[in-house]
Amino acid sequence: MNDTLIIDTGSGVVTEEKIEPLSLYNENYPMLAMVMPEYNQSLPNAKMNTIVKSLKMTMKLYGGIGLSANQCGIRERVFIIGTDHFQLVCINPKVISMSEDLKKENEGCLSFPALYLKVDRPSYVDVEFTTENGEVKQMHLEGLTARCFLHELDHMNGIKFTDHVKPVALQLARKKSEKIMKKVLRNKKNGLQF
Repeated sequence: MNDTLIIDTGSGVVTEEKIEPLSLYNENYPMLAMVMPEYNQSLPNAKMNTIVKSLKMTMKLYGGIGLSANQCGIRERVFIIGTDHFQLVCINPKVISMSEDLKKENEGCLSFPALYLKVDRPSYVDVEFTTENGEVKQMHLEGLTARCFLHELDHMNGIKFTDHVKPVALQLARKKSEKIMKKVLRNKKNGLQF
């Protein structure tokens, strides 16, 4: 899973930086409740390239379809969404408009292992973000892609997906989550693979 990123320092010296997957923090990590500041450095740059590469590796390692920098202890306004075949790097993301039509569907989060909640989200959104290359893009997103964008944008604004459900629904979902985690840990201890 390790990779190497070549960085041109601008001084004519090319260095190699080993990129490792990032640590993934759980729901109790204080940065998940913080609003991430606007990213105001010019792009592209080596720092953001490293962050993006690390986020991609981490998301793949944990089998996610979205990951925000603050979930990994990075205080930057950037997230990625997608799969191996389609990925968006979103720096300073924002919603331009959204549908009034809401759909309630299951969501999970890498910072909340085995917790799944039914969350209302708009069925489509029109969004704007900057890529790691400094391009400002506007896109129309629907379905799962729109849901992922909004979930990760919530992270940028210090909102957890658990904030979208009523306490009773969260309590029931946590009980299910605990059962799943106990089973996973028991099977792992016994050497079983999933």
